[in-house]
Amino acid sequence: MPIPDTAPPPGQLGTWPRSTAWLLLGYGSLGLGTLLLAPATRGLGLNALNTLVFAHAGLLTLARSRREPDARRGWWLFSLGLFAQAINQGWATLHMFRHGAPPPFPGRGDLLSILSLGLIIASLLAWPLAATSGSERWRKGLDGLGAASSAFFLGWYFALGPLFHQSQATTLERAALMIFFLGNATILGICAYLGARQTSRFRGPLGWITLGFGVSVLQVVLQVPLALTGDYHLGDPVDLLVLLAALFILAAPLAPRSLEPGLPPSSEIRDHSPAALVLPMLPAATSLALVLVSLAWAPGRLDPAVLALASVMAGLGLLRGALALRDLQHLSVALETRVLERTQDLEDMQDAMLRTERMNAMAVLGAGMAHDLNNTLATVRACAELARMKLEDGQSPEIRDLDHILVAADQSAALTRRLMSFGHMEEAPPTVICLREELSHLETILRMLLGRQISLRFELGEARVPVLGSRAQIEQILVNLVGNARDAMPRGGTILIRLSRSSSAGKPIARVEVEDSGEGMTPEVQEKIFSPFFTTKGPGRGTGLGLASVRQLMHDLGGTLAVASQPGIGTTFVLRLPLVEG
Repeated sequence: MPIPDTAPPPGQLGTWPRSTAWLLLGYGSLGLGTLLLAPATRGLGLNALNTLVFAHAGLLTLARSRREPDARRGWWLFSLGLFAQAINQGWATLHMFRHGAPPPFPGRGDLLSILSLGLIIASLLAWPLAATSGSERWRKGLDGLGAASSAFFLGWYFALGPLFHQSQATTLERAALMIFFLGNATILGICAYLGARQTSRFRGPLGWITLGFGVSVLQVVLQVPLALTGDYHLGDPVDLLVLLAALFILAAPLAPRSLEPGLPPSSEIRDHSPAALVLPMLPAATSLALVLVSLAWAPGRLDPAVLALASVMAGLGLLRGALALRDLQHLSVALETRVLERTQDLEDMQDAMLRTERMNAMAVLGAGMAHDLNNTLATVRACAELARMKLEDGQSPEIRDLDHILVAADQSAALTRRLMSFGHMEEAPPTVICLREELSHLETILRMLLGRQISLRFELGEARVPVLGSRAQIEQILVNLVGNARDAMPRGGTILIRLSRSSSAGKPIARVEVEDSGEGMTPEVQEKIFSPFFTTKGPGRGTGLGLASVRQLMHDLGGTLAVASQPGIGTTFVLRLPLVEG
């Protein structure tokens, strides 16, 4: 029998094989043709036809397992299930041909049928339709079994219970009928749950399997009452539903759409769809509602069998809940670990940002210091040349020339000490410092940043302004703000640093204003200036980290940072720090 190539090209959905319609139509026509036969002959013909269809479906499935590597294990198990069912149908056909009567029920062939149901359940859970980690595969199986148990519970309550009690069937026959119903209904339930969160799956193989076992459940539902009352015989028209179910299953390996992979376990946390929240609880909730209604209005209907079924469903629900809780706990631990790792990464990035901006400020300060050192070195050289000239003339050098050299040397040493102190990143623990004194000491290093066209003024007052922090933090804040003010005044101007005491929300604060007479900023620019890597400077002139680092430093100090600016007038940055006693 030819096996069509069902594998779609990579990344495409493919198309149905051209022979599919004729294949299904031919099998269906043969099935309808058996209605023209006598009942005994009809049973033989249907069984033979079912054997052929299931075997053909098994071969097609086996071929697809070789062409779809990601789902190979599932297709392979599915093909074994179909072959087991084909052998069962073939065994019944052979028995009818040799003895003129169907095999006893239940018999050895029915064990193959039960094995077939188990293999198909395993194939559905082996496909990449559920998450590969966690217990989602087990939970999907329990969902399907819970749905089957609920359906059987409802059927027992309304119809099957009285039939089972009144039937002359043996206990083994009743158990076999229950197993067939639960097996087919479990497969149907698993299909429904596998596609509930991704309904597009029903347009592929899963949809045809769902249709096939939906028809199979219908066939069992119709067959059970007939079997319990002794009115069923092999070849009954209801057996045509077995062929119809087999034809739907035959279409599954021919379907061109590939199986869609399952979502990761973490997606369940973000999935708030009705299907994800309601469907797992629906079977048990329906049965529980029926039990409660019976307790109120018809307690006599709650016989031991009903209570036993309710207990089974309660146990399944508890087991499923335990598995879901375990997975959520694992996900919670994994999420906490990732949050801690991400937090550590952010802290490391923040430290790197602050170090980068500090090194940029040091580079700018180094350029200013080089200018001042050139001036002091020029003074040293001039005084040394005067002293040398006088020594060559036989005169003693003047004391004031030597004093100039000493003063210039002290100034150079002070400049280098300030720069080295600024570059020292091992900050001491926060202590109470006087903000007025720190700003006063910063005057020298801040003037290194500015050219001759920019004047720097301080209004610090005389009162002590104690805050909690470190000298390195205050230095980096002021260097960044003054550096930005300088860049905003390419044609020169004035920078004013004003310190005052104030209050906010009834608490005393220190208020530092850094005001420039530069170009100012538009409201749109003001909204973005504290964002990392945002800069209005040209390429190579700024990193966009200065004001972001200032805001972070102010946050570390427990203060706030605000800005007021108007284009063409200037900009004022306002720093507010809590005052402390000391």
